[in-house]
Amino acid sequence: MFGGLGSGDTQNASNVPAEQLYATQLAQLQEMGFYDTQENIRALTATGGNVHAAVERLLGNLG
Repeated sequence: MFGGLGSGDTQNASNVPAEQLYATQLAQLQEMGFYDTQENIRALTATGGNVHAAVERLLGNLG
């Protein structure tokens, strides 16, 4: 009923799992030495799939 009113739920509009949605970005992060898949997914989700921002976020969480 109110689906078109900008509820902010655009990320969940597709039913594609994050692992599939960000498969390329996850591979890039793993190639850079970030092996915690769940943490990588959280970082990518928070940054809209931006690998550079995800790396900065992951490095910020190191300590």
